[in-house]
Amino acid sequence: MLETLPVQERDLMLYVKLERVRVRSIIAVARFLKGVPVRAVWCERFLPDHTWSRLRLILATETELLAQRVVEIYTERWGIKPLFHHLKRWWGVAHLWQQSKAALELWMQIRSTAYALTQWLALPLGQSFPLMTLAPWRKGALITAGLFA
Repeated sequence: MLETLPVQERDLMLYVKLERVRVRSIIAVARFLKGVPVRAVWCERFLPDHTWSRLRLILATETELLAQRVVEIYTERWGIKPLFHHLKRWWGVAHLWQQSKAALELWMQIRSTAYALTQWLALPLGQSFPLMTLAPWRKGALITAGLFA
């Protein structure tokens, strides 16, 4: 059935550069969303080796959006992916066991304060820290909170 949908090729600004994409779109009912109508968009990017990428499905509950706009909005999420990575990996959000919203908020305040404190304490370290002795390959590098930690 996918092959019967009309294909649109467009040049879209994705991931901060102009990319050629091929999209197919339909409005459907998603059973796993309890019958909510969605815009289903199948997208392929044109790769540097002159082939099309693997077909990807993007679902949007805002059915009035055009397929191209759904793809553009989807690519904007990559700007926040590093934040979620750091929250899960370095801040421990992936291992939360708190049962209440109040406990979660308190825990995040404590973690945020600890993070800000290491950032703040790293500022005056630039003059006195023996960076060249410990890591001579970092010539001219700043003392970061990560190095301080």
